[in-house]
Amino acid sequence: MRKQQSGFSLIEVLVVMTILAVIFGLVVSNVTGGQDKARYKEAQIMVQKLTQSVAEFNLDTGNYPDSLEDLVRDNGDSMWMGPYIKEKDLKDPWGEPYQFSANSQHGQSFDIYSYGKDKSPGGDKLAADIGNWQ
Repeated sequence: MRKQQSGFSLIEVLVVMTILAVIFGLVVSNVTGGQDKARYKEAQIMVQKLTQSVAEFNLDTGNYPDSLEDLVRDNGDSMWMGPYIKEKDLKDPWGEPYQFSANSQHGQSFDIYSYGKDKSPGGDKLAADIGNWQ
């Protein structure tokens, strides 16, 4: 008679590990997809906030800033009533600075935009540029 052995066989352990790896992969892909959407939405909101801050700067000083840094630092203008925004808000969710152009390419008074997840002009879906003209 054989002794009854307790424990799992190597095949059983490998099957369980494979199932856990598949589940872990599905969870990670769903979580990272949600993070990308949240970052994209955060960038959209910050572009709107920066647009409002530039408009407020214009109301106070009578002109548009040369750069977004002018919203944080007094450039010596006696009408400057800032700071209009916090310095940490000048970077997008991907760690890149928001772009500002006083000469709009989209029919606005000015352009504020982020290059998005891909950090380069263009892109589509969650890697698309995010601007105040959208």
